[in-house]
Amino acid sequence: MKKLLLHIILFVTLVGGTLHAQQFPLTTQYLFNPYALNPAMAGYFGYAEIHLNYRREWVNIPEGPKTFRINGFASIYQDKMWLGGEIYSDKTGAFSTFKASISYSYILQTGDNQQLFFGVWGNYFQNSFNVANATGFDPNDPLFQGRSTVNGSVFNAGFGIDYNWNDLNIGFAFPNAFTDNKIPNTTTPDFNMQRELLFHVSNLFYLTDHWQILGSSVVRKTKNEPLLAEVSSMAIFNQQFWSGITYRNSGIVAINIGGYIAGGILFNYAYETGIAGASHISGGTHEITLSFRLGMQGSNYFEKKGRNRNGRSRIKRHRKYERSRPWIMDY
Repeated sequence: MKKLLLHIILFVTLVGGTLHAQQFPLTTQYLFNPYALNPAMAGYFGYAEIHLNYRREWVNIPEGPKTFRINGFASIYQDKMWLGGEIYSDKTGAFSTFKASISYSYILQTGDNQQLFFGVWGNYFQNSFNVANATGFDPNDPLFQGRSTVNGSVFNAGFGIDYNWNDLNIGFAFPNAFTDNKIPNTTTPDFNMQRELLFHVSNLFYLTDHWQILGSSVVRKTKNEPLLAEVSSMAIFNQQFWSGITYRNSGIVAINIGGYIAGGILFNYAYETGIAGASHISGGTHEITLSFRLGMQGSNYFEKKGRNRNGRSRIKRHRKYERSRPWIMDY
């Protein structure tokens, strides 16, 4: 019964030959890895990083969504040009998606403690629907007849911008900038991705020498889908250990706890649960992230390279680093 319910919920939109599913699996990873939210922010902390992530949703349903993800980035020229990428596999019941993307970002110094992050990226999606494992569907449907699987591949591209002033960030991105407006075919599945707009703002507040608060807000809007918004607050101790809470307007509350271990290694765990509607019935969500930061010195994970622990730039001591990124006046 649970398997049948899962497929009915996920593929009720299989009407008129158009196949749609959740475009991107959600994550709370962006709270400590801004690249996961806006790839333009590669190198935000000034280090090369690798992030491994596993997310299991709807734990009360055996075939609920499972996502394996790896993303990372590194400088390719004087800490101002960064190359990044992401690969993930997302599987929900009979439906699965594989994504591979590559990004390029550029950091422009616009003044003391002010930067502009520019990024562009390309995406490749491989989508598959396993008809043999699906239940609750008409085998005579023209979309499935004579097929064991329904596959489709699409390419897309995106771009993003972030403005950073001290510890304030304001940015936006188009994770997928292009969309397909063709009329659906009743015998051909439509795997094309819809245009999505993302807006985000965050700020790191210094309460004392040991305590900081990270506040952030994210708004997503996908074509033909309701607006999705979330707000987060995370308490940070010594820029090394943290715990926070996130609320999503779809009726989801998430808590996360994590910390920097040693040798550039970070661990974070997040748990989400629904407080209303179908999300409450389906059970909670578990998400685990293991990260590696290369060349990190000290234990202050939220401290940018070339800045002291109170957030002020050490311009005199790190003049070479500060000038490695071109100032806008140079143009």
